[in-house]
Amino acid sequence: MYKSKVAISSDDFVRGKKLFVGRETPQGMEILYSDRVEIIPEGVANLEPTLRLTDEDFQALVDAIHKDYKPSEGRFVEGKLEGTERHLQDLRQILKLK
Repeated sequence: MYKSKVAISSDDFVRGKKLFVGRETPQGMEILYSDRVEIIPEGVANLEPTLRLTDEDFQALVDAIHKDYKPSEGRFVEGKLEGTERHLQDLRQILKLK
């Protein structure tokens, strides 16, 4: 099994992020490169995906994003907190603490 590597950093030249996706292999670092921009006319079907990742590479990307970046609306965190609060209320009722 190869170890996937993902790094995200700011790009001061262009407003955006730089993304590095690679995988350690016995031969060296296998790096995914794609910076091609293409304009596709409207209505064109069967477009190729922008990016294909192995499950391991995708998981490394998700981990890197969650490590350094928060959801813009905070819904994910709020939803988790609300669910935890409901769970605690249920436990209090079961244990007759309240």
